[in-house]
Parts: sequence; structure tokens; C-alpha cells
Amino acid sequence: MKISSSFFAGILWTAMLAPSIAAFAQTQNDQAALAKQSSIVFSGTVSRLGATSFAGVPQSPNTIVVRVDSVLKKPPAISLKKGDNVTVELKDRSAFQQGTQATFYTEGWIFGSGVAVKELGHELNPGGGTLASGADAAESALVQAQKQISDQDLQNRIASSELVVIGRVTDVHRWTIPKSAASRYHTSEHSADWHEAILQIDSVLKGTKPKKSKMVVRFPLSRDVAWVNSPKFEKLQRGIFFLKKDQVSGDPRTSLGGYQVDVYTCLKPGDWLPLSDEARVRSLLKN
Repeated sequence: MKISSSFFAGILWTAMLAPSIAAFAQTQNDQAALAKQSSIVFSGTVSRLGATSFAGVPQSPNTIVVRVDSVLKKPPAISLKKGDNVTVELKDRSAFQQGTQATFYTEGWIFGSGVAVKELGHELNPGGGTLASGADAAESALVQAQKQISDQDLQNRIASSELVVIGRVTDVHRWTIPKSAASRYHTSEHSADWHEAILQIDSVLKGTKPKKSKMVVRFPLSRDVAWVNSPKFEKLQRGIFFLKKDQVSGDPRTSLGGYQVDVYTCLKPGDWLPLSDEARVRSLLKN
């Protein structure tokens, strides 16, 4: 049997490409893992080395100031936009110099008159050109990370929740700490700044329907690192709430409409989901 030279050339070409394809796939997986782990992802340009962007942040050889070019991921409570200066504590400063452009995968560190973060990973923008390619890669990684949130993760969240409801926030107000709870409520630099959201229940997916289809959800409005990733609520906000009875604020009961009710919390990222996830949640509840 006669085998053409083009056949062998094709095999050789495939063999040569295989390591590159595998490396590319691994890079994509690494980016997705970083994106999933990070609470703040942004692209920017290093403006200062061994410096900080606002008072109160410990300065060291590993802290740099980065001018933000685009924000790819952040908690709603964090104010961060193009043109802001961010302090980044690097894992290794050797890859950076003034003018270096990169996408930073980070977690929150200090919040005050500015934002300071700790690096989990980064991707340098090759050639020092525009940040478009790096930002596009990071955005793709974020999309992939979102898809990687497995059904098992969501099932675990459902299982650990006492109530899962679909509802609408009708009012938000600061929680006034009652005298009976004052001794159990400790004020510190990590105070939560508790607020209460009045939730009108549209549908109960798990648990017992609250009296008059209303309930109180207590949540931390603080941007402190201890609370920054907790869901924050606004009037008219709708969605799916994964709730537990309050064991954190110091007083698990409150008054609603003239009667005493249990207070609930949803403190972890993902304890609130948009209505677009309703079909998926309902499907998992049937399993």
C-alpha cells in the first residue's frame, strides 16, 4: 500500500501541535480556576513600585500601585472603576516594573479611602501593548469559571439552607440594636453595619412559608474585608435567596408588622442568585 508524503506530514504536524494545544488548554483552565477563586479581577498598568495608594495600607517592597484600565469582576459593594489607583500586594515583585501592564486576579485586603488587594495570580500583557488581549482572556476565564460552578455546589447550598425562596425586597433600613442584644453585639473595626431587608415572598422552594409571606433578612452593608463578599440588598431587588436563621448579629428575632419573627441571613457569595437561575434550582430540588 502506497502512503503519500502528505499523510506523514499531517501526522508530524499534529504531533508538533499537540503540546501547544495541551498547554493552551491548561492555561485556560488555570485562568478559570483563578477567576473563580478571585473576588476582584481587573486589568491595569503599574504606576509605582514599593508604594501604596492610600493611608493605612502597610507599605513594603511587594506593594505596588496599579492604575485600573478595566474592571472584570468585583463585589457590588466595592467602588472600583477605570482610572482608579489600587494597591496590590504581590506574591513576587520580580515580574513587575513601572509601566508593566497585566490582568490581576486578587482578593480583597483593605478598604478605606481606596482599595487594596492581595494578588492570587496575574497574566502579563505581552509586548506592553494594549490591554485588550489580556482583558479578553480574563473575561473568557470568568465565563468559564461561572460555568464550572457545578450542580453539586448548588445542591450543597440548597441542602445547607433552612429556607430557599423567590422574593422581592420591599424595604431596606439600618438595624437598630435593641438593648437586650447590646451585650451580645461587639463593635470593632470589623463591625458589619447590619441592615435589614423586608422580603416579600413570591414562592417557597424549600422550607415553610413565612407568616403573611413576609420575612426579615439581616445583612452586612460594611465593605470591611470580613463582610465585603456578603450579598448586599437594595429596595425592589428580586432573586433567589438561600437563607439560614440568624446566628451572627446577636439577636435572632425582630418585630415585623406588630409580631415577633425569626430573622434570617444569607452571608456567603452565591447565597443570592438572579431569577435566571430559577429553572436550574427547581430542577436540583427535584433530585
